[in-house]
Amino acid sequence: MRALHEKVNIVPILAKADSLTPAEVCRRKMKIREEVKQFGINIYQFPDCDSDEDEEFKKQDQTLKDSIPFAVIGSNLQVESKGRKFRGRLYPWGVVEVENPDHSDFLLLRNMLVRTHMQDLKDVTRETHYENYRAQCIQSMTRMVVQERKRRSKERLILEKDEELRRMQEVLERIQEQMQDSQRGGC
Repeated sequence: MRALHEKVNIVPILAKADSLTPAEVCRRKMKIREEVKQFGINIYQFPDCDSDEDEEFKKQDQTLKDSIPFAVIGSNLQVESKGRKFRGRLYPWGVVEVENPDHSDFLLLRNMLVRTHMQDLKDVTRETHYENYRAQCIQSMTRMVVQERKRRSKERLILEKDEELRRMQEVLERIQEQMQDSQRGGC
């Protein structure tokens, strides 16, 4: 989660909630909340309700906030019990329904994702995560351009120094030739 929290919206989920007792689900949710806070992980923050929202919506929104992480049960099987079909799991001790609020937070999660906060999730993704990514890319490209310019500048400086050394070597060779000529002529 630490590697992703700056790049995407994170909605914590406690999977396989049917393998836990209600007390264990509660303890695990608290533990996850503590660890998210302890490690400074940014999870998706539900927007605050407007003051003109009705009390029912405010209550639903608070229920969503309190449900994080969502304890969910997944199943791709249709189970039939008491004359009705539903998605769930059949155990020797009973039936677990994916969409039963007493068994799972799946309905809360689905409503949050599809109905109530879909547009906000999109907006946060675009305005925060994408813009941060874009700024990092621009910064990285700028840094690479500056490094390339510095490298080219160093190469140019080295070439200039090499050329200066070559000229100095030529001058030194001419002076040595002149000294040798003058020594031969003076002998």
